Amino acid sequence: MAEVNTLGERDAEKLVKAAQCADLLVADLRDLNIAENPLLAEMGMELLQQAAVLKQRLDRLAVITKS
Repeated sequence: MAEVNTLGERDAEKLVKAAQCADLLVADLRDLNIAENPLLAEMGMELLQQAAVLKQRLDRLAVITKS
């Protein structure tokens, strides 16, 4: 039985892919944050904060589960 803090190859690939997607999302939301439309910029800021938290959590998981 695998330890809780280790991942199989397929799960590790899924985690890396999710972290990369979250990184792209954060980058796109940073651009949205500087939109000319104030409502769009505000929504971009709120979503950016949430996406940044998600990215940090995925990165932590990757570090914790790295073998």
